[in-house]
Parts: sequence; structure tokens; C-alpha cells
Amino acid sequence: MNMNRRITFLLGVTLVITTVLSARDSWTIRESGIGPAKIGMNLSELNRALNEKFVKSQAEHEQDCYYLTPTGHDVGFMILHDKLARVDVDNLGVFTSAGIQVGDTEKRALTAYGSRLKVSPHHYDAPEGHYLTAETSDGKFGIRFETWDGKITRFYAGSSEAIALVEGCQ
Repeated sequence: MNMNRRITFLLGVTLVITTVLSARDSWTIRESGIGPAKIGMNLSELNRALNEKFVKSQAEHEQDCYYLTPTGHDVGFMILHDKLARVDVDNLGVFTSAGIQVGDTEKRALTAYGSRLKVSPHHYDAPEGHYLTAETSDGKFGIRFETWDGKITRFYAGSSEAIALVEGCQ
């Protein structure tokens, strides 16, 4: 009886760990979105995909660009021209599909992305700051890391148009 309880307990723990790791992996950032959220989705599609209740506020009706935050996830969704255009990450714990997160070194990102990653001076923070940018082979999507003194401070992925915006919606 005692052995059966231990086995049941261990199976339960294994199931919880597997579920947590699987959920984390499904919310990794890739050039074309995060989890079930795909760049180019409108609010109705995002709501269905994420089981959310996003609505465009009155103030947002007057703007062509604004941000939304999905429930339970530490990312920002840039909505541009009424579609998901970019996913922004400013904190530790959200990984790219290549395993990179805020706080990692430029060297680690360059190793993970290889020759796809292009280095350019940061708009405001050069020479200590850089942009590390990788685009998909068709040039439609990309990911951009912002760095300071060799460390990634933030990153975002989405349409090539959206990741080129230096100040987000500003």
C-alpha cells in the first residue's frame, strides 16, 4: 500500500512537471509569434486562440498602434493596423525558440542564431548598445535584441516593419 502511494505521488509530480515545461515551451518567442498567437492575427482571432477578451478601447480607436497584455504572460502585444504586429519582452523568464532570454550575453545570442544575426549600433545607446536582428528567409518576420554593454536588455519579434520601430508605438 505504501509503495502504491509513492508511485502514485511520483507519477503525479512527473505529470505536473511535464505540464509546466510543456506550457513554458509552447510560449517561446519565434519570429512569427508566441504560443498560439501568430503575427497578423486580428483581435477576434487572438481572443479565440488565447481564450482572451481583448477589446479595442475608445482611446485605441483613435490610434493605429497600441499594446495589449495577455493574461498570465509577461509579454506585450503590439497591435498595429488592427493586427498583432510584434511581441515585446522586457523581463527574464521568456525564451526565444533558440533559448535566449533577457540577461543573456550578445555572444550567447550570436552563437544561438549564427550568421542570421546582424549587429548594428543602437539608435540611442551606441557605442555600448547594439541591435542584434535576425529575419526569416522571406524577410517578412524577424527578431531583434537590444543590448547594453554586452547583455540583452529586451527583445521583440514580429513583422519586419514592426521590429524596425525604434520606440514601439511612439
